[in-house]
Amino acid sequence: MSTSPPAPTGALRIGRVAGVPVYLDRTWLLLAALFAYTGFQAGQWRGTGTGVAFAVGNVVSIFVAVIGHEVGHALSARGLGFRVHQVVATVWGGHTSFDGTGATPGRSAVVALAGPLVNVGLAVVGFVVAVTAGGLTADFAGYFGYLNAALAVFNLLPGLPLDGGAAVQSLVWALSGRRDLGMLVAGWIGRAVAVVVLVLFTAVPLLRGDRADLWTVAIGLLMAWILWTGATGAIRRAGLERVLDTVRVGDAAERAVVLPADTPLSVARTSPDLVVCLDERGVPSLVLRAVSPSVPDTTPLGAVVTRIPDENVVETGPDAGIGAVLRAMSATGVGVVVVTLGGAPWGLVAGEGVDAAAKRVRART
Repeated sequence: MSTSPPAPTGALRIGRVAGVPVYLDRTWLLLAALFAYTGFQAGQWRGTGTGVAFAVGNVVSIFVAVIGHEVGHALSARGLGFRVHQVVATVWGGHTSFDGTGATPGRSAVVALAGPLVNVGLAVVGFVVAVTAGGLTADFAGYFGYLNAALAVFNLLPGLPLDGGAAVQSLVWALSGRRDLGMLVAGWIGRAVAVVVLVLFTAVPLLRGDRADLWTVAIGLLMAWILWTGATGAIRRAGLERVLDTVRVGDAAERAVVLPADTPLSVARTSPDLVVCLDERGVPSLVLRAVSPSVPDTTPLGAVVTRIPDENVVETGPDAGIGAVLRAMSATGVGVVVVTLGGAPWGLVAGEGVDAAAKRVRART
């Protein structure tokens, strides 16, 4: 059984790439409207028909650039063995959701840089067509090339939440052995990038003596706000990541015992450990949670257990970090994980247990 995050609310599924669903969020229409307007403004001096053609060309260009970028992330993640959930195009561009279990600095950097690399490839295609074609085709192709080149350069800036920031995080992680430190460093660089973007769009034109263009200032403020917010989120997550790095699975897990599904409930009620049952495939995915006292003791366990997703059965030991358990909970939305060692269940981790363990770690640090 495979469980993936639900489709984004209000998003339109437009297809699949290598088995990964691709969605168009309704907010993307705002981005499309912006590019359609700027395209029409740029082309209307040649006539209304040309203005409309430029508007359509702009929308198609940004769509291909954004989807191509995210598909680059998705395909590289798939190629490295990560389970990719979905690709979503939004007003901010897009994002790719995947399970990062087993991530390393190198693999994370490859996934991060794959998106801008696709934009570089699309830019080359656009420029080649622009110099070999003529008329409107050359104009459209040239614009497409510059758009993808700009997206590649922008996303390679070395601060989170940009792809270049993810690469910086991976580098610091590789050098220090601490993922949280990489996130912290890349987050602070991201804040600096946000300030630089704000200055370039607002202060620099004024210092040159140019008249303030409200549209340019608005774009600069919006971009700086997006970057600052993403960088600040990364800095906050770094603190949590540091705590979680020190939380062991054994700190949050409760002991579990495996009982046959036909065992009377009375046996489970007297067990000092939590109870897990094997399903019809022999997978320990049947968990006994709270049962009403009114349920008779003679009731077989199989009638009162709850099935959890296969992804919530995680092979890990008591001394391992809690990351794999949390990623399983996050990927499925189910806050219970059965932990196994050598395929044999030894414990059960619930969200409340992780919270309690994290609080104990914070109290000690």
